[in-house]
Amino acid sequence: MKIIRASEKYTHGNQTFHVEILYPGTNLGKNDTGFLTIGRNDHALFRPPGLVPMHPHQDDEIFSYIRSGKMIHLDSTGKKEHLNNSYMMLMNAGSGVSHEESAEEDVEMLQIFMRPFDNNLPPQVQFHQFENIFSENIWRLIAGNRADSPLKLRVETNIFDIRLKKDKVVEIPEWNDEFINFIYCFNGEIKMENETIAKGDSLILEENLVLEAITESDLILFQIKKDAQYSETGMFSGNKFH
Repeated sequence: MKIIRASEKYTHGNQTFHVEILYPGTNLGKNDTGFLTIGRNDHALFRPPGLVPMHPHQDDEIFSYIRSGKMIHLDSTGKKEHLNNSYMMLMNAGSGVSHEESAEEDVEMLQIFMRPFDNNLPPQVQFHQFENIFSENIWRLIAGNRADSPLKLRVETNIFDIRLKKDKVVEIPEWNDEFINFIYCFNGEIKMENETIAKGDSLILEENLVLEAITESDLILFQIKKDAQYSETGMFSGNKFH
């Protein structure tokens, strides 16, 4: 078990756009800013009249995981969509796609930058309407490379979420020694054995421990295939030491 604390993230921005950036590899003593298929995670607060102007992505898989608020997405494929905490987006940038974002309401979200299995794949932008905003006490598959993934990632990783109510316990879903489990605490506080993780903390698990919610907690779980092939040269998800 390895814990990366929220205090180890990089922070920048202003009152309109504030972001805490997790480069998980920099906290693990590795010569890679990412952790396997995870390039980086940006925990962002985005407020009107905030605008992130049109900008490019290449060889990144970008999942906009919104927990509150609304924003407008516009991209170079011609799509314009209003996103919220049940209508979410995954951009498979591949050989190149550009987009801009503007805040309609105060947004709190995790911008997840995953690494594709190869470079220069065909670009595409996906959207999915989830039935519920939260999945209470049950892990929910939200993105991945499985056939039943609502949003499709082009790498051997599956992403789940859960809202764990106070005092409830949960195990890692579908435990398998072929995977490494990376958990991000979006809100709340949980404990496992003698350790706790709180908002903004991350946890790497290679053992099947029980998680217990100290307070109502929102968690994101990345199940990463240990031998997954991935590119380290994505525009945002790539290894920034090179």
